[in-house]
Amino acid sequence: MTNNIKILLVEDDPDQILIYQSKFELEGFFLIVADNYKDAIKFALYDKPDLIMLDLLLGNENGLDVLDELKKNSKTSKIPVVVFTNFDTEETKDKAFKLGAIDYIVKAQVTPSEIVKKVRMIIEKFK
Repeated sequence: MTNNIKILLVEDDPDQILIYQSKFELEGFFLIVADNYKDAIKFALYDKPDLIMLDLLLGNENGLDVLDELKKNSKTSKIPVVVFTNFDTEETKDKAFKLGAIDYIVKAQVTPSEIVKKVRMIIEKFK
């Protein structure tokens, strides 16, 4: 059932990209990767992913700004966004949820397999 399900991964760490690209593609997902703010918005608009996994630390850019922009745009506001980061503070979590994130996952606390399972559950919920 995962064929044709598109995930936009917004991540700037090449090692993380490789790990998650391999895992999601093995599980039958189509993964689109953006490593900066501009590409994240562009790919969300044009590729219309089923779900966005958003890192908060993107070089000199802030993933919360990406989230804010996605949720303000009527063309991308309905796409579920999961914050996927190692940045773990209550203040940041609260801000992410206020901006419209549906989940907040700390990378160091989960395995790639657990992420795929969680993403599957989220996509089923939003279909």
